[in-house]
Amino acid sequence: MKQIIERLNDLQGIILEPDFTNKKGLGGEIGFYIFDYDAVDELIVRQTIPDLIQYSKKRNEALRFQVFDLYDMMIRFFEKRGYIEKNIKMEQQKTSEELFSVMRKALKIATNRDVFVQTIREELEPGAIVFITGIGKIYPILRSHILLNNLQIVVEDQPLILFFPGTYADNKMQLFGEFKDDHYYRAFQLVGR
Repeated sequence: MKQIIERLNDLQGIILEPDFTNKKGLGGEIGFYIFDYDAVDELIVRQTIPDLIQYSKKRNEALRFQVFDLYDMMIRFFEKRGYIEKNIKMEQQKTSEELFSVMRKALKIATNRDVFVQTIREELEPGAIVFITGIGKIYPILRSHILLNNLQIVVEDQPLILFFPGTYADNKMQLFGEFKDDHYYRAFQLVGR
């Protein structure tokens, strides 16, 4: 089994390959990839992403990247609407699951007005390699398979990498190596373990 640093180095090499940005060899599939890793490596992955981007841009100035941190997107949404304090009060008075349910409804998850999908649609830079981070930080509010399914019509012509703290094998996602997410058949594991 490869160590996380070795796998991140492999990821960097893959990103620098012209076939990656051109989505060659996918047989007509969308360019969705999953970089899965053990949850204990979250901080290493989080700290390495900016370095990976900077190094890749030095090696190929034409490469552009766009990082969408789902947790940051959620916090911005609730701050903008003045919901942070309301959410804190609700959590003190109700169960966490009730709070998460209210948050999901406010974020309109899995609807045609899904806040995450809308934000990515509005901010997406054509031609950029898209990194999605923070899925572990917002569990159980958003599930990765729901997000990926809804992004298929938004991010069609450029590579998307979901950084996933868990395992992705045989089209099955298991967040933190414990919580089974639904099957997702259209993504490719980017770097083997």
